[in-house]
Amino acid sequence: MSISFWLDQSTNSQTKTYDFIIVGGGIAGLSTAYWLQKEDPNAKIAIIEKDRIGFGASGRNAGFVTCGSTAHFMKLNQQFGTAKATEIWKFSEQNRELLKQHVIEDQADLVDYRQTGSCTVAPNEEMWQKYRDTAAIMKAHGLAIQEVDSNYMESDYGVVGFLGGIEYKGDGFVHPVKLLERLKAKLKVDIYEATEVFAIENHGKVQRLKTDRGVFESPKVLLTLNAYLPMVLKNFKNLITPNRGQILVTEPLPQFVKGPCYLTKYLCYFRQLPSGHLLIGGFRNLSIETENNLLDQTTEVIQEALIKFVRETFKHGKSAKVAYQWSGIMGFTPDEQMIIGTLPENPGVSLMAGCSGHGMGLSFHAAKVLAGNLFGREIPEHLNLKRFHKEIT
Repeated sequence: MSISFWLDQSTNSQTKTYDFIIVGGGIAGLSTAYWLQKEDPNAKIAIIEKDRIGFGASGRNAGFVTCGSTAHFMKLNQQFGTAKATEIWKFSEQNRELLKQHVIEDQADLVDYRQTGSCTVAPNEEMWQKYRDTAAIMKAHGLAIQEVDSNYMESDYGVVGFLGGIEYKGDGFVHPVKLLERLKAKLKVDIYEATEVFAIENHGKVQRLKTDRGVFESPKVLLTLNAYLPMVLKNFKNLITPNRGQILVTEPLPQFVKGPCYLTKYLCYFRQLPSGHLLIGGFRNLSIETENNLLDQTTEVIQEALIKFVRETFKHGKSAKVAYQWSGIMGFTPDEQMIIGTLPENPGVSLMAGCSGHGMGLSFHAAKVLAGNLFGREIPEHLNLKRFHKEIT
């Protein structure tokens, strides 16, 4: 990030002062503003966004309001043990319930929200057995899991040629931008779009933000930038890795996919929109080196793999036509858990980043944790920035 002499307008206007300034206008930033407003209804809050609300990953994801795939739980179980894996899974369950209670409310149709359940497809006999073993563990810990066979996969998810799958009943999907619009309507904050922060100066009790549209000051700055955090804080360059995800949407097809579905062999995910459009994303493992960047663009190799998969795998997909293609940038941490906390060298700056592909499934709840921490509540150990203090200092 740089600023030219001619674009810099930071000295041309009066300094704007707030109790809290949030940098980043995606689901994380809006949610943080929502929970800060809950904590202190009189707080003066600003959101600064480089482009426009939801222009980053929050407006480019698949709209999965999910806890993740069976393979995700399997990985958590290996990484943290069953008790912690279950706790992390239930954190996402709480995220969904908080969204329903505070944002979606009784207006599910306004944001295209459906609680359909989700399914992880078994690509071969080896994975089928591993998924079944993992499902048994999940069931034993109170998660709403069931095994489904190949006939069920074809009738409810529209895919053929798979042995079966593991269905989790709590998940669902939403129109992510409509959700942001509904959340934004609940905020009483000042929003500055098309405004880029290019410097944060620590003046002790006050943080001064220099932007291309003036100077902002606040005792507390919150950075909710996910993959773009290292563009503001250089010492996070080795901690947050950008991963580009590509998505394809077909022209409307007959309704045949009831909810979100994962095929982790190809890092693949799909669902059908209420309009009949079939959405599919993934396959970045075909070209992982080129996908680790911040460039908003699609590539032929991955887009061709996506439409080939649609035409060969879905019972109504043989003649599917492409309607939309796009990309979005995710931010991954080394342990693929979000980071939340305050900078050790500057207590005036806090942050939330590294959603690791689970932004919609985590951010509303994670923002509650971030806001709560500013009012004295603890951050769960697996999310706490403190676990990476050595890497950033």
